[in-house]
Amino acid sequence: MADILPLMSTDDVAVGAVVRYPRTGTTGKVVRIEEIDGRRYAEIDSTGLYYRMDELIGADKTTGKREREDRSLEDYLKEHQELQEQLEEVWEKGIDQSCEGGG
Repeated sequence: MADILPLMSTDDVAVGAVVRYPRTGTTGKVVRIEEIDGRRYAEIDSTGLYYRMDELIGADKTTGKREREDRSLEDYLKEHQELQEQLEEVWEKGIDQSCEGGG
């Protein structure tokens, strides 16, 4: 399987990079990078959703409109639910493990 690319280092993901999310095959350009509770997420232009940067792989090119047309509503909802669960997990851990300093 020579065409399978390894996961990218989070240092390799930058705004403008073309990436793919292997779980759903979503491909697009990174338009924004955010850090939430110590994890880095990249927003992909083709969906407007955030993906964990450590789960992205490099891609040769974007599929543009075709990417959007090929995705079913069920795929979109599943992907959205996975992202929501990841974000909830991050927030729960952040709140449960928070440590406020006293003065």
